[in-house]
Amino acid sequence: MKGGVLFVLALCACRVGEDYQAPEPDLPASFLGDENAPASLSAEEARWWTAFRDPTLDRLVQRALAQNLDLFIAAQRIREARAAVRIVGGDARPSADLGARAARREPSTSVAGGEFLPDDSAALFSLGVDARWELDLFGRTARLVEATEAERDALVEAGRGVLLAVLAEVARNYIALRGTEAELELLRRELASQRDTQALVAARVQAGLEVEAALARSRALAATTESLLPVLAQRRETHAHALAVLLGEWPGELLGELEPAREQVQEQALPAPPDAIASGLPVDLLRRRPDLRQSERQLARASALSAQAVAELYPRISLGAAFGWESESLAGMFDAPSRAYSVGGSLVTPLIHGGILRWVIRARDAQEEQARLAHERAVLEALREVEDALTAWSRTRARIPALVEASAAQREALELVRERYTSGLEDYLGVLDSERGVLLSESALVRGRVELALSAVALYKALGGGWEAVEGESGALAAARGAP
Repeated sequence: MKGGVLFVLALCACRVGEDYQAPEPDLPASFLGDENAPASLSAEEARWWTAFRDPTLDRLVQRALAQNLDLFIAAQRIREARAAVRIVGGDARPSADLGARAARREPSTSVAGGEFLPDDSAALFSLGVDARWELDLFGRTARLVEATEAERDALVEAGRGVLLAVLAEVARNYIALRGTEAELELLRRELASQRDTQALVAARVQAGLEVEAALARSRALAATTESLLPVLAQRRETHAHALAVLLGEWPGELLGELEPAREQVQEQALPAPPDAIASGLPVDLLRRRPDLRQSERQLARASALSAQAVAELYPRISLGAAFGWESESLAGMFDAPSRAYSVGGSLVTPLIHGGILRWVIRARDAQEEQARLAHERAVLEALREVEDALTAWSRTRARIPALVEASAAQREALELVRERYTSGLEDYLGVLDSERGVLLSESALVRGRVELALSAVALYKALGGGWEAVEGESGALAAARGAP
């Protein structure tokens, strides 16, 4: 008996089809756009948003982790996938049903000749247990469980991808909001300066030292600058609305919370990225980027389904047993003669299916190859995104010193031109050009600094970092991880 049980267990451990082997892409030794020596992210750098040294950004990130609705949706998908693993796995275990039945039979006398039939009324009562177990001899169910587990793992990685996207979107919208505020402050300062120049031109016109056309040009410049204020205010509110939704709050709720910073914001108050960002090695992307981890799990699922299709060619063996009581009266229901049982088994093997099973195998093999190619393409896309982000980061950093120099030079030129204009040595066209130049150069400097911060966010996201450090802080994903 013991040997028979061991034999059955050995058969159940036999799986047909090829076992999955995780791919090992041939990756470059380092990133082309990385001018620094390759290094792994430190524990502090893993929480990359803290590198901007902005307490408000840190608070917004924590609220998004606790309240973002996309994270809750991802968590429910993970819970659903975990339940699916249990459902599919249940097919490989024995099952039993408890059944009870009570019935009374009385023949009809309304049919032809029914009145001549003997009275054959009778009652029947039954109670019993019916057990079944399909032996997974060739791994059909085991492969299906393997595929379902891989699908669950892929959804876990998808949830981590959502977490990474939420972190990046919160940082991106916050930086853009602060950059818009800096541009608003710059426009207000320049508008005040242009109004002062307009007053000076008006005084010179009244004194007969300047023509009316100069005053008209001065008014036009100030009006044009003033017309940009509502545009930037609208842009600021749009970013605030986006932040509120990321935090799981009504659009507009953050406007009041962030409003006090509007009047005090200065160009230097923009969130500044660190001086250097460690990119690590290309091979680290396979571990860090959730989308690559997800595509690898999708490949594992396709491989398991391909092996499961092969298992469908092999026989199915099922064992069954039933035990209970049957009686025509409740009084004798549990007497010894009322006991009934059955033990048996069945074997079903594919015979003629019009070649469908073979074509299913071919379809599954094609799906597996598609998943393999999709994973290879995802790796290439990840490398491209990192290289693009590194290039944008380094090139934008290289622009900042020139923008600073241009802004300072334009401001100095404006002061000199104003002095010459006041002394009557320069006409108003020179002042007009200088004021326009100051506005353009300082706006370019603000946008350059915003672009630098945004390029840092894009680089951190492309590297795939951040989700490991805070996955446990996301209430939704933490709950899903603990779900059965």
